[in-house]
Amino acid sequence: MDRLFFLFVGYTFIWVLIFWYISRLGTRQKKLQEELELLNRYLQDKP
Repeated sequence: MDRLFFLFVGYTFIWVLIFWYISRLGTRQKKLQEELELLNRYLQDKP
């Protein structure tokens, strides 16, 4: 029974890390998209 518990804890930990990493990537992608839009606006306004 202890082995199943440790297996469950291990899989849970891995899935939490995967979801955290995906969430972090999404946040970074959103920030990069905002910076890119700002840069595009800056370049369009420049004579």
